[in-house]
Amino acid sequence: MTKPWADQPFALLPSPTNTDGISKETVETATLMCFAHNIIFRTLNAIALQYAQLTLPTDISDFLIYCQCFHEMVHEHHHHEETDFFPAIEAYSGEKGIMDTNLEQHHAFEEGLKRFGEYVYSVKAEEWDRGGFKGLLDSFLPALTTHLREEIQTLLDLDKYGGEKLRKSFDDMEKKILKGPLDAYRVLPVALGSIDSTYDKNQQQPFPFFVPYLSQYWFSRRHRGAWRFSPCTVFGKPKQLPFAVEEK
Repeated sequence: MTKPWADQPFALLPSPTNTDGISKETVETATLMCFAHNIIFRTLNAIALQYAQLTLPTDISDFLIYCQCFHEMVHEHHHHEETDFFPAIEAYSGEKGIMDTNLEQHHAFEEGLKRFGEYVYSVKAEEWDRGGFKGLLDSFLPALTTHLREEIQTLLDLDKYGGEKLRKSFDDMEKKILKGPLDAYRVLPVALGSIDSTYDKNQQQPFPFFVPYLSQYWFSRRHRGAWRFSPCTVFGKPKQLPFAVEEK
């Protein structure tokens, strides 16, 4: 028997294929978005595979911090898409409303994600209700996972407006995220803990080599118990999920 891992139940995104005729910059941007979305997918899968087995208050408390950090990561990613990335695409393409479908997809999951966040920030370990938690997950998962998948093709379709402009818009957004008010003691360990360096040679960690060391020996210390639920080490190596149930 083996335990399931964070490549399920929601399948990961492979790097784009069949990209003949699409500029290098557009393919790179779509691949980077796959990388970012797979961080979300692995964290989400780790949550989905482990929550039902939690019983001890200490484990539940750590898990709630892990879920809080997941919420912060997803919220920050989509906030910057809406305030930086999408407006930049609209500006350089000259097509007003070109990203409206993506905005509508955001709106489809934002209320459920908000309620999920409110719960994991406020509930006490002794009041933990796995049935209620599952209901909150189910309220936004279909819309979120659909968006994470469909956005990749949206980016590839934008190639006709200029791949270099798309790549610059994406890079500008990433810079703003890194310069923003992120709590490195929370978002950095949860994100690095969902990067699998063995998954796809085109989806490799874009950070300087020393960042995982900073996370391991400094930023991971404050909420160390929460990172037990991560599917990978901060160095990109897959590890067993401690609370996942073995498959027969």
